[in-house]
Amino acid sequence: MRIVYVVPGPMSRTALGGAEVQRRQKILRRWAPEGAEVTVQDVPSGPASIESAYEEYVSVEQTARLVTRLEADGADAIILGCYGDPGLDALCELTERAILVGPGAASAHLATMLGHRFGVVTVADGVVHPIRRLVADAGLTGSLAGIAVVDVPVLELGTDREASALRAAEAGRTLVDRDGADVLVLGCMSMAFLELDADLQAKLGVPVVNPVKAALAIAHARAQFGWRHSKTAYPTPRKLAAGATLGDLVVG
Repeated sequence: MRIVYVVPGPMSRTALGGAEVQRRQKILRRWAPEGAEVTVQDVPSGPASIESAYEEYVSVEQTARLVTRLEADGADAIILGCYGDPGLDALCELTERAILVGPGAASAHLATMLGHRFGVVTVADGVVHPIRRLVADAGLTGSLAGIAVVDVPVLELGTDREASALRAAEAGRTLVDRDGADVLVLGCMSMAFLELDADLQAKLGVPVVNPVKAALAIAHARAQFGWRHSKTAYPTPRKLAAGATLGDLVVG
């Protein structure tokens, strides 16, 4: 089974560089179920990091182009490597065979299996509304206890892991003590790749869902059992069905 983790930004061209892409690939392969071959690919252009609704939207076009190529190349499952699941509906419209997994929706649904109310620990105020919208689209608003931010830029989370872990613990404690969360979700993929979930779970006494692990598990299960998205729900755009290309849909 071939699973591709798509970074919806040119990570290899940022300060993090290709080394971070390779580091994440090693972690994904360590976490992947037996029999799954996992690779990481980033897009050639787009936002350096996604910390706002605008950056989510900017990322979609290049991500769509990469996802359609990956499906044509035979990928069994594709994980969208941003917690906000930017463009997931559009990507489902553009694909038929490949399994598409958004880690935000995947981890939110998983959290509701572990408790009654979940809280999301994320990076910045700019993604709070997009996360609320994601949860609402998943039909889970009534299960969301709250969202708390660590207020650390995405590209700086890994420069001081211990400081980021401390901020995440403080945010998580607020969600548990003030908002009544009995499950926590890490609401940022860069935070998830710091592998904070086990330590936070031990410290805070509630389950902590890592969205990378959630997406991997769900991608593997859906690919194994053939649970593809409904083309009744996500029909191929009429122009593409008639033979147009993605490039044909844009004028100028």
